[in-house]
Amino acid sequence: MSLNIKIVSMPHSKQRYLFIDLLRFLAVVFMIQGHTFDALLDFNLRSHTLFFAHDFFHGFIAPMFLFASGVAFGISTMKKWDEHNRPTRHVAKRFGKFIGLLIIGYALHLPYFSLRKILAEATPADIAVLLQVDALHCIAITMLILQCAVILLKDERRFTLVTAAAAVIIIFLSPIVWSIDFTKIVPLWLVSYINAGNNSWFPLFPWSAYILCGVIFASIFLNAKEHRHAMDLMQKAVSVGIVMLITAVILLNIPLNIYPPHDVWKVNPLIIFARLGFVLLVTSGVFFAEYSLKITSKIPQIMGRESLFIYIIHLIILYGSVVNNGLQQVILPTLSVVESSLAFIIVFVAISCFAYGWYHLKKQYVYAAMAVRISVAGTFMYLFLTRPY
Repeated sequence: MSLNIKIVSMPHSKQRYLFIDLLRFLAVVFMIQGHTFDALLDFNLRSHTLFFAHDFFHGFIAPMFLFASGVAFGISTMKKWDEHNRPTRHVAKRFGKFIGLLIIGYALHLPYFSLRKILAEATPADIAVLLQVDALHCIAITMLILQCAVILLKDERRFTLVTAAAAVIIIFLSPIVWSIDFTKIVPLWLVSYINAGNNSWFPLFPWSAYILCGVIFASIFLNAKEHRHAMDLMQKAVSVGIVMLITAVILLNIPLNIYPPHDVWKVNPLIIFARLGFVLLVTSGVFFAEYSLKITSKIPQIMGRESLFIYIIHLIILYGSVVNNGLQQVILPTLSVVESSLAFIIVFVAISCFAYGWYHLKKQYVYAAMAVRISVAGTFMYLFLTRPY
């Protein structure tokens, strides 16, 4: 029995390539679920085998999120290459967005909601936490570098080749980079971007490679789309993904290691390729789903488009910030699996409603949305600079 169904998309969704929004939506869903369990699940339940399986699965979510961000950057850049390869108002706006993400990333790590108190009382440990790099920092810096490369290189093919070379270098050098103690060589803020020397969760080695691979995929996909070979490409992507996964698993079991001691799960090239293989399979699956499923709700598409906004909001809700206590501080990690699942559903629904409202505010009331941004940022900066404690 065949399915005579089609996807119902938002205006211009084909131009945006809906499957990328849906890929980011999937990453957002599992990211919120994983962080909800991390923040609220009772520690006594985390020794269970099922939790290790849960943890293993969630090791693939961050690569998916970063890869999808790279694909979105690549598609939006290459579709209008001439608007992005020279200084324009659009490019300036882009730089402003990425710098804004970087500032928010550091704001989420502030030890105190007062510049005076930070300068007067912050300990070395406080400063170290402030300088740690998470996903926002990694995305912002990588995309700032990519945008600069677009302007400097001018040619799209040259840009893609340089991006591919950078991805390969980062992947294969990551174990070596992680084995070096850079804290004795460079400032701590720079160490945070290089490796885990300052306990950063997402240093550029190796995490930026997932973003770069997303950009490369975008270039290949757009070329295939232009020649009407997108379906063939995605079918091949399934085979490539399976081969990458199987090959990585086989080679990981061979007792041969050319690298110095390192965190295998995070920076070993074989693990990175396995994760990229998984991401290719999910990306292909979402692509095919776009042509076989009927999606009447706009929420997945909107949440995919607002994925970075959701990333920020869900961290504030779950883990708190200098201006609020998160659920982790209010409830503490004391919940059962069922209770944590219920908390995830509540948080997800709340964030979905918030993202939906914010998206439509930006689309229908541009100046009102701008006023909200300026008001929130201005109030935060004023209080941060003037509070004595």
